[in-house]
Amino acid sequence: MPTPDQSFASESYHSRFGGMWIDRADFQHQLAKRLSDGKISPDTACAIRNFERDGFLILEGAAPDDDLVRFETAISTAFRNGHENLISQLPGSGSPQPVIAGMNRRGTRIVDSFAVLPSALDLLCNPKLNRFMRCVFDEQPLLFQSISFDMGSSQGIHQDTGYVVVNRPMEMLACWIALENVRPGSGELQYIVGSHRLPEFAFGGTRKHWNSQEDGIEAHEQWFKRILDESRRRNFPTRSFMAKRGDILIWHADLAHGGAPITNPELTRKSLVGHYCPVSAEPYFMVVSPDRKAKLQYRDFSYASWHYDLAAISNTGEKTST
Repeated sequence: MPTPDQSFASESYHSRFGGMWIDRADFQHQLAKRLSDGKISPDTACAIRNFERDGFLILEGAAPDDDLVRFETAISTAFRNGHENLISQLPGSGSPQPVIAGMNRRGTRIVDSFAVLPSALDLLCNPKLNRFMRCVFDEQPLLFQSISFDMGSSQGIHQDTGYVVVNRPMEMLACWIALENVRPGSGELQYIVGSHRLPEFAFGGTRKHWNSQEDGIEAHEQWFKRILDESRRRNFPTRSFMAKRGDILIWHADLAHGGAPITNPELTRKSLVGHYCPVSAEPYFMVVSPDRKAKLQYRDFSYASWHYDLAAISNTGEKTST
């Protein structure tokens, strides 16, 4: 098994770190073969072709309203009454804590809610989302990280591979589920079309992910600047995701994205984000925290978490019913 961010010897991928079959230099041949073999439908082939070109795909209205209502009800109840098994985190804080009754929702993030809230698991294991990810991964997806929040992140443009560490770093997808209609000024999600094919930036010359102690802030700033400079040089457009409630955005591991500045602090941008890799891959938290290696099954998905002891939850049946 490759160590995190280990370079691949093969030159058949856009990245030295490998990738999914859609990242191969012979992508068109791979797509045509899957289509002729009946593994994917013409509609799916069209969606994959667009995803390979742009680095993202929008599933309009894919999240059922019933699932959205159940999740919002569960989150609202947790903030109102408290939820000792649901973990919250303030942006920039490394100190997660249980949701406390009366806690201010604005600026508070809920991490890996799928571990204890079935309503979150239903949204993040959406059938349309599942079908697309299975086709791109060529195997079952593993949901291994999620965040839900009410306010826009205001996070600078970045690529997930810089922060989210998987032993096969380019085999990763993420999704963003709109829990409400997005309004201008709310800190809209932004992404740079085609930026997943930018020239590779390797931290320390060997890693896809940034290590603050080894690389320092200077390398981090160089990475940011290179993403923006190279995108401008190629005339890659930046778009804002003006989502409707229930829309799901799926993006490639290296698609550059971030949160626009919040110009109207009265507005919310309620969202649920998930990160996925093939079930045969391993998020790095499984290496540093062996007690978090548990992978549970739900429908056609597997899921794992660094923040929760899923093995214990599975054995005790602590998952809530909301």
